[in-house]
Amino acid sequence: MALWLKQSTAITVKFGPFLDDTDGKTAETGLTISQADIRLSKNGGDIAQSNNSAGATHDELGYYDVPLDTTDTGTLGTLRVAVHESGALPVWQDFMIVPANVWDSLFGADKLAVDVEEIGADMITAAAIAADAGAEIADALLDRNMGTGSDSGGRTVRNALRVLRNKVTCTAGAITVYKENDTTEAWTGTVTGDAAANPVVEVDPA
Repeated sequence: MALWLKQSTAITVKFGPFLDDTDGKTAETGLTISQADIRLSKNGGDIAQSNNSAGATHDELGYYDVPLDTTDTGTLGTLRVAVHESGALPVWQDFMIVPANVWDSLFGADKLAVDVEEIGADMITAAAIAADAGAEIADALLDRNMGTGSDSGGRTVRNALRVLRNKVTCTAGAITVYKENDTTEAWTGTVTGDAAANPVVEVDPA
């Protein structure tokens, strides 16, 4: 089974056990494992020596600490580490190099990136949209400027609808449109009158 390692992160891995190549059971505790002895294949590529200049050091029972640097773990995908030292049976281990975000999400405090890149047909239905999401969308539409830029003078869908449903007064050539409480002013405008027309002085919907 491949063990997971974080991409481009230095780590020391436990390697072994190294066993005598004659009887196949005696732990080899005195091996000299140099940089050139630690062989790597990155994601199926050609085998080469470890980039880390340090060799392996014995821990106990034939297990050795093998240091890998950020270059050794820099390639996403499989990483095979192999050591074939004279006097011992060959030892190898497969690793899976994963992005730092994936590692930290599974073994640390990060969260997996779940940006949406594709949505299948019929995945978003009326039942799938929560009530609060619908309210947020509605508010965003109501308060979206109908003009261009940020200097449109409050020309929003909400203010356009207020004149149809809320209290409106017209006094001395000025119109005042109120908010939903019919008390707070929402916006005002200049009114041009015509003496021959029927005057409208107030609209106050129930």
